[in-house]
Amino acid sequence: MIKIASALTLLLLSLASTLTNAGATLHIGSGYGTACATGATGGCPIYGTEVNNINAVIDIYQNAANAPALNSPVYLILGVANTPSASSVIEHSVLNASLINTSGQSTAVSTAFDNYAGAMTSSDVYSFLNLSGDKSNSFTNWSAAALAVDGIQANNFGIYLFSLYSNGFAGNDYLNIHTNLLPEGTFAVAYGTDSSGKSYSTAFTNAGMRDTPPRPSAVPEPMPLVLICLGLFGIAFITKRKISA
Repeated sequence: MIKIASALTLLLLSLASTLTNAGATLHIGSGYGTACATGATGGCPIYGTEVNNINAVIDIYQNAANAPALNSPVYLILGVANTPSASSVIEHSVLNASLINTSGQSTAVSTAFDNYAGAMTSSDVYSFLNLSGDKSNSFTNWSAAALAVDGIQANNFGIYLFSLYSNGFAGNDYLNIHTNLLPEGTFAVAYGTDSSGKSYSTAFTNAGMRDTPPRPSAVPEPMPLVLICLGLFGIAFITKRKISA
């Protein structure tokens, strides 16, 4: 009986985990048409195999091919490291957005800053907002990634909500969002619901985080190398003449 009870407990835990992640299909990437767009490549992870790099352009990709159109608005949620009070710069950071369907057709989407929800210091972002969403976007995971990738010791994450008034954002569609360049260590996730009330969210694995683009390694320019070689050749030639004399 004990073994049966244990097996049932494990089964229920597994089922609960599956249901929790069932709606975590909104993936964050670096913008429609880019090499790291979530639909095309699955993103470009910067924290092991988790978290995709974002910069001035962000895409929300509906990874569930058969997902129905979500209700309007869909929410972009930003978590900005070490902002214990509202920042007007972040509040005005979203410039414009567009809905791009599976045929590549783009339609403008109106946007609005919704609210600053406060500073998250524990739990996960969806619970912090009293929303039903994936639990993996926790303060623990965000702060560990910010420290490992950007060297930021995060004491809190200021949570900002933006409304994207999209009609027809469905399976394999993109919401493409242009922003002012966000501070390093900023996280981006999304949230929406369908007509049945089912919620769609982002898992930590597919969240976005603002990181400095990779810098090219320093390579000596060809002209200085040529001048150095000519100089060495000249010294060798003069030395040889003196020895011959």
